[in-house]
Amino acid sequence: MHEVRLRFECKNPAAAKKALEPDIKNDAEATTALSVEKGTLVITLRSGKLSLLKAIINSYISIVSMLGETAEIK
Repeated sequence: MHEVRLRFECKNPAAAKKALEPDIKNDAEATTALSVEKGTLVITLRSGKLSLLKAIINSYISIVSMLGETAEIK
């Protein structure tokens, strides 16, 4: 089992966590956990398949980047 922890510094990590929660799909192949620690959004991913883990990481990076850009526009 592979595990990755992504930490994102953002202006409102609680809002980012709330926005990402509907996208979580935990199953036998992969699990995702979101938390806020010291003003940082933390995404913990686990999967036995490295290629699946890479795809999930890329997806979350894209979504968090988009959330950051949207927050700057407001």
